[in-house]
Amino acid sequence: MKLGEVASVRSGLVLSRKLARDNPVQRYRLLNLRSITPEGYIDLSQTDIYDAKETLTGEYLTQCGDIVIRLSAPYTAVLIDAESEGMVVSSNFVIVRTDPQVLLPGYLYWLLNTPEVKHKMFESSSSNMLGAVKPKFFSEYKITPLPISKQQTIAAINTLAKSEAKLLQQLTKAKEQYYEIVLRNTYDEYKRSN
Repeated sequence: MKLGEVASVRSGLVLSRKLARDNPVQRYRLLNLRSITPEGYIDLSQTDIYDAKETLTGEYLTQCGDIVIRLSAPYTAVLIDAESEGMVVSSNFVIVRTDPQVLLPGYLYWLLNTPEVKHKMFESSSSNMLGAVKPKFFSEYKITPLPISKQQTIAAINTLAKSEAKLLQQLTKAKEQYYEIVLRNTYDEYKRSN
């Protein structure tokens, strides 16, 4: 079965078409390439502001359960949650909205980030100079639907693994900062005493 048969697959917005030069009607957060981490989550501190000349329709705004996929390397997919809802998605991405009766977003998120699928995206992109995957690739991508219970299991394990990895990264960063302060204080204390 093709992904396009069980999900809506569309490109993001060409930003120049709705950009307000002055007097914006609506202001949105904008999902950009640097806000998508290679680990598959959105760094909200890296999003931009987009001033629109009109209120945008929901087709270009993130909705909870959407899968947004970067069309250029490293072809990372992210799962939209309540924190990342309502952001403008640019044409650098494709938005996939699944029918959760057939295909769970959490399962598809895991599947699209597997090395095998990313390799297929790379092969698909090698025919053009920019190295970008065409949105049609996702519509035509063949998936084998698993029973919903198996999809739930895979999605739950993947969510747990991603949460643990993110917490470990945060812990590592905090430890590095802690030791930097301890070393600096030890050094400064020694200099003061001599």
